[in-house]
Amino acid sequence: MNYESIGIPLLAMLCQAAIKGGSKVIEEYKKKKLSEPEKELMIAAAKLGEFLILSTDEVPNWVRVGRKDFCDINDPAVTAKYLYAFKNLCERGYIEYDGGSLFRLTYPGFEKARQLAAKIKSKGVS
Repeated sequence: MNYESIGIPLLAMLCQAAIKGGSKVIEEYKKKKLSEPEKELMIAAAKLGEFLILSTDEVPNWVRVGRKDFCDINDPAVTAKYLYAFKNLCERGYIEYDGGSLFRLTYPGFEKARQLAAKIKSKGVS
């Protein structure tokens, strides 16, 4: 799958399917360790819990959290890496679709994101 071309409808369906899939499916997936890009996205969203999937002619789709864009117009692999991480977080049940280009952390998503952010803060890393 070309992760640069993942569209909002597909991501919305993935998020909804994971949440509707039942707690057993989500719990099994959550046992897998988060990748570094997944952690970065979760930590960035820990405070407000909002993600945007944006698009331009230069970059087909990318993830934005707050004012931080998770893309690089000079390296499409960076953009693909974060879209892939975002998709995985949807499949884990940490993110739900809210409409338009907006996605939000679920309650378990907020718990995990804030846990990760607190761990970084306690290590003295910003």
